[in-house]
Amino acid sequence: MKPAIGLTVHADRGASGDLYPGHPLLYVERHYVDTIVHHGMSPILVPVVQDGDFIRHLVGKLDGLVLTGGGFLRLHPTPQPLPGLKGTGSGRYAFERALLQAMIPKGAPILGICRGAQMINDVRGGTLTNLDGKTTAEHHQGRKGISGDQATHAVRLSPASRIANWIGLHRIEVNSFHRQAVSRLGTGLKAVGWSEEDGVIEVFEGVDHPWLIGLQFHPEQLWRTYAYWTKFFAQLRQAAIQYKRSQSE
Repeated sequence: MKPAIGLTVHADRGASGDLYPGHPLLYVERHYVDTIVHHGMSPILVPVVQDGDFIRHLVGKLDGLVLTGGGFLRLHPTPQPLPGLKGTGSGRYAFERALLQAMIPKGAPILGICRGAQMINDVRGGTLTNLDGKTTAEHHQGRKGISGDQATHAVRLSPASRIANWIGLHRIEVNSFHRQAVSRLGTGLKAVGWSEEDGVIEVFEGVDHPWLIGLQFHPEQLWRTYAYWTKFFAQLRQAAIQYKRSQSE
C-alpha cells in the first residue's frame, strides 16, 4: 500500500528576482519527491489555490502532508530585518495556513521541514526570531558552499521524544539552511531537539496530535548519507497507512 503524501510547493510571481522572470511558477525541489517515492509513498504536489472547496477536497484525498522548505531569504546579513513567513510569499502563507487549519484536526500525519516547521508553529500561535547577530553558530551552510547531504552541526534529542525512539538515537548530525528559528512555541507543541552549539530549537512534536513533527533542518537531503533518516520516513509511511485505513472504516 502506498499512502498519498501531499507536498506543498513554492509559489513565485515571475518577478525579476524569481527563478524564471516573467513566468509565474509553482515548484518543489526534487529531493522531496525522491524521498517520498523511495520510502514507499506516493507524492502529490499540492498547488497554491486560494479556494476553500479545493482545500476541503484535498484534505479528503491525502493520507499525510509534508510542508516543504523555501522562502529565499538573503544568504548574507544586511541592515534590513528579515521578512517573516508571510513576507516570503503571502499567497503560499495564506494557503498553507488554511490547509493546516483544515488538516490538523483530522489527525493525519504532518511533517514540517524548515519553513514548514515554522508554518506549523505559526498556525499554533508561536513566533519566530532572526538568528543573525544572536548566535555565533552558522545556521546556513549555503554561505560556505556545503551541500545539503552533509551535516554541519549536532542536535541533542530528548530521550523521551518520539523521534528518538523511532531512530534509536539521542544525538544526531543535521544540515542547516535557515536564518530564522522558532522563538516561542505554539499551543500544543513541545521542543524535543536543540542545537548543541546554541540551544536553537531544531525539533518539536505535537503533544495533542498523533503525528505532528517539525524539523528545522532537511532530512530529505540526508537519508542517503545518514541511514537513520530512513527509519524516520518509514514511521511517516506507517502513520499514513494507519490514517488511511482509519478513514475507510
